[in-house]
Amino acid sequence: MHTALWTPVLIQPLGRAPSCGSLRTLTLWVLCIASLCVVAGSLSKCEAAEGPAAAHCAVSTQPLPDWTSSFLTGNGNMGVIMSGDPYEEKLVVNGKLYLPLGSKEILPDLSDFKNEFKKAGLAAGKDGPATVHKLMLEKTDHKLINTDPFHPAFQLRIASQGDPDTVTNYRMTEDFATGELRVRWSDDQGNWSRRLFVSRPDDVVVMAIDGPQGKVNCELTMQVEHPQVKSELKLEEGWLGTHNTYLQGKGGYDNLIRVVPQGGRMSQHADRLAIDGADRVLLIMQVKPWKTPLPKQQSEAWAYSPNHPDLKLPHATNRLPGMKETLAGLQPDYEKLFVPHAQAHGSLYNRIQLDLGGDRELRNLTSEELLARAAKQGMMSNALAERLYNACRYLTICCSGDTPPNLQGIWTGTWNPAWSGDYTLDSNLQLEVQSMMSCNMPELMASYFDLVDSWIPEWRLNAKKIYGFRGVVSNARASNTCLLLHWGSQWPGEQAAIGLAGWMLHFYYDYYLFTGDRDFLAQRFVPLAKEIALFYEDFLSGTEDESGKYQFYMGYSPEHRLYANTTFDISIAKNVLTTLLTACQELGIEQQSQPKWQAMLDKMPPYLTNDAGELQEWSWPGVGEDYNQRHHSQFLPLYQFCEFDRDSTPELWKASELAFEQKVTHWLNGPKPNSNHITHGMMNQGQCAARLGRGDIVYDVLSRMVTRNYVYPSFMISYWPDLKGFGFDPIGTIPDVLNNSLVFACNDIVDVLPALPEQWPTGSISGVLLRGQIQVQQLTWDIPRGKVNLTLLSDKDQTVTLRFPERLRLLADPTSTPPNCQKLTLTKQKPVHIEITLSEQENP
Repeated sequence: MHTALWTPVLIQPLGRAPSCGSLRTLTLWVLCIASLCVVAGSLSKCEAAEGPAAAHCAVSTQPLPDWTSSFLTGNGNMGVIMSGDPYEEKLVVNGKLYLPLGSKEILPDLSDFKNEFKKAGLAAGKDGPATVHKLMLEKTDHKLINTDPFHPAFQLRIASQGDPDTVTNYRMTEDFATGELRVRWSDDQGNWSRRLFVSRPDDVVVMAIDGPQGKVNCELTMQVEHPQVKSELKLEEGWLGTHNTYLQGKGGYDNLIRVVPQGGRMSQHADRLAIDGADRVLLIMQVKPWKTPLPKQQSEAWAYSPNHPDLKLPHATNRLPGMKETLAGLQPDYEKLFVPHAQAHGSLYNRIQLDLGGDRELRNLTSEELLARAAKQGMMSNALAERLYNACRYLTICCSGDTPPNLQGIWTGTWNPAWSGDYTLDSNLQLEVQSMMSCNMPELMASYFDLVDSWIPEWRLNAKKIYGFRGVVSNARASNTCLLLHWGSQWPGEQAAIGLAGWMLHFYYDYYLFTGDRDFLAQRFVPLAKEIALFYEDFLSGTEDESGKYQFYMGYSPEHRLYANTTFDISIAKNVLTTLLTACQELGIEQQSQPKWQAMLDKMPPYLTNDAGELQEWSWPGVGEDYNQRHHSQFLPLYQFCEFDRDSTPELWKASELAFEQKVTHWLNGPKPNSNHITHGMMNQGQCAARLGRGDIVYDVLSRMVTRNYVYPSFMISYWPDLKGFGFDPIGTIPDVLNNSLVFACNDIVDVLPALPEQWPTGSISGVLLRGQIQVQQLTWDIPRGKVNLTLLSDKDQTVTLRFPERLRLLADPTSTPPNCQKLTLTKQKPVHIEITLSEQENP
């Protein structure tokens, strides 16, 4: 157990900001730590990977063979991949860079056909989306256009001489608590080390190379190799850089390294710098993108429009001079640069403490040993579950800066990543930011909000030209642009796009539920919600059936069949209107529009169940189910929107339970699972299981990650078993699944241990945020003894209902209504502690 002091800290506000990346003000209660002590103490312990600090490290006892296996760090704007080879280090440095493919980014104008599309879709009944998709293809020669792919900034080759056969005591560590990578070894010349971090305060990569006095020799070569990039080497004493121009337009980016040897001599060669006889070499690196506008006949992308404010004003197309000035102004002292970074990184990471009762001896094992043990035994230890949880939080921090994580997080060693390494918006981006709020990192959500807001001008154009409607519609994929270009005969992206803006909006309102930030609600949520509602107003107008309910004649249950009235689309539209109405009522605004939105909400078609009582994926009579499918789209109102509840909507809750059991049978445990248990589907399983009280499935999903070879040495996770692919979806979701299994709040109900796996009979968690402006200062449980202790801190006066799962009978108030519940009054800024006695039922 940890003794923690809690104190309020001020974090910048989240109202509408004049520039991207600016943050907003809210008061949070976060763990007060002695940052310098944590930095100094955890470093040595992590490097040795012994004691409690081992739970906050990844360790490798050998160099890693390729970029996917290598160790990772970042500050949200730059990421680094480090393999740790003693004599041939190939460091991959990343920015949030996307390679222009030269595509013609002009939307087809189908607005004149909107009435024809609507009439044909309605006439086709359940086949409306398929009919409209075919008709739209007939009206245009548009072909599916892929997104510009995510790519590395450069590779830094650090070559030195030595005898690999004499290497001993090799160890590389990835320190979750500070964001530092370290590799150290000994050879016949002495002891060596490399240390690296990516500074959050200074926005630079810093690396120190240390060895025996006067024996540090190395050659530094920067490599940028791609036929669509013109790279100009900039080499002078103490400086190594490249000015890189995209040959297909949109600008380029610049790389710069300041090289500071301590002792020895430095020499300049044709394409590299060489250092001989130094005691230490310090490298300070930076990557900066720059943009140029595109002609209007080439692209309608707002980010590259001549009218974009960033491009109308004077702007640099060569960042190197400014970068050099910045790097030269930094004190070339690794330790002094590191301390403020470790404080900034640690202030995010140390807010949460998790204890799942891991065995002390297993906790002291290295991550390498824990993963090998899990693979051999086919079982996840509690110590490894704790390590996985911590690693996912660490990697999320590393990837969140001016923009949120993409499919790759912030790391790629290839110029051709799967699905372009982009922002995929039909579930993936949502998964990638899923844990930020419950893991007490709300300021990181600014990256998401600023990114989405930057797309709104393009979303308006999508709605206008593709559909002929007012309001906004997203594309399903985005990188340099979110224009609705990713559709064609291969994939009905124009159907998939219908609900995606509304799904992304959910996280705006959820942010308000967690923080109570009314300025954010008024300035960021309501304006976007109104524009999405405006699209639904035009899209659904005139579609009423004989019962007066709307028909979703366009839409798509992601990557599945094309039928009308998807539960997915209906639930998103309902959530947009419900939250918009609630927000406006709370703020006392938009009184004239509220009746219209309520009338639209009343016309939403009902969710349907089939003859077996299972929630249908398509709310259209007679449309059959296919449960062997990776997406879990019909469960969105359950796990994402809190629309279904076991007490207030028991029929829909039961229908969800029955449908989920079919997904477990046919997809999770089926003989030929669709897409071989791809991780975004596995995360959806975990999300549903956490809400439905299925701790067995929560544990099964997490266990499969570590026993079926999804997890790389860095704790990055592959798309498929056996380390196939490289994807961020599970990283962004696993902590939230675990949090929700232990404690979950929505609509003034706090579910305590709703989906606790039986493998975790004792444990504790602290620092988690809940909807309702509540922080869990401490939750401890001991099921064998029937004891639960809970301390909550609320940022407002309120009364909540504590609710326990059916298998844990609440002894304090056995007559409560609903059953197994207890009321709790919370006073603003005053911790409330409650001890609860439970009895475990044999037959839940």
